[in-house]
Amino acid sequence: MKQIFRTAPLALILMGIPAIAEVPLEIADTGHVTVPVQGQFGEKQFVLDTGAEGSAIYEDFANAFAFPDAGKTELQGQTGASDIALANIGSVTLDGVGTAPIMAAKLPARADKVPLAGIVGLDVFGDRTLDFDLPRRRASLLAPGQLPADLTTKPVIATPTVGQLLTVPVKIGSVTATAVIDTGARKTRINWNLARLLKIDPADLAEGETIHGATNTALETGATRLREASLGTRSLVDAPVLVADLPVFEVFGVADRPALILGLDWLMDTRMVVDFPGQRVWFEPAK
Repeated sequence: MKQIFRTAPLALILMGIPAIAEVPLEIADTGHVTVPVQGQFGEKQFVLDTGAEGSAIYEDFANAFAFPDAGKTELQGQTGASDIALANIGSVTLDGVGTAPIMAAKLPARADKVPLAGIVGLDVFGDRTLDFDLPRRRASLLAPGQLPADLTTKPVIATPTVGQLLTVPVKIGSVTATAVIDTGARKTRINWNLARLLKIDPADLAEGETIHGATNTALETGATRLREASLGTRSLVDAPVLVADLPVFEVFGVADRPALILGLDWLMDTRMVVDFPGQRVWFEPAK
């Protein structure tokens, strides 16, 4: 799932002492990673999405609560764009960190019919350090400028793109590509600018997935595997990728270069720490 809003990010309000605890990561039936989010709706599981500038809720969840309307915005999904309504879901809390009222996009019901409450994006945690430890199924939000004490690798310098989204350089063989960090993507996707540099022949691609994105517009992909790739000092062997020139590459401002959307499948054995304000990323070995 991928979305990014053309509205400015909401101001974040820190309520209470900075959180240094952690929350569990769960794997939904869709394969997305979710976290417990508290709000006027109680506690619900939301997809944790570093590739979403704004948060969102799904239609069935929205219908269960009387959230006030909050206007409209343009929703940019992986497979296209559409105008969409916003709802004021009030303040939410993730890992002890509270926010100002969130204006969440109201997404159509998922094509796969899997019930999910919604997505938390950078309007909830984009001013903090995110410790995303998928191997140990836990995440934590640290105060701005605070880092985990047990980091063992050097940071990769990140570059901001649209909104507050961050990109990092990824080495694939002799090719360096721009990777958008996207924990809301289950699988890593590369564009054809990168595929051509890697000498990938379209005829050799296996059938990939049909991606619907937030707007439920279907787009077919091809599938292959890369011999090797590097995330900082972390090396991946036989790394899976989907191949397609998704519209979201244009939205992210990386369509004109070799680029990829770094998804969960490349992070299964890697702990990722993202310092959003400092624009640094650590790719740590699993413990």
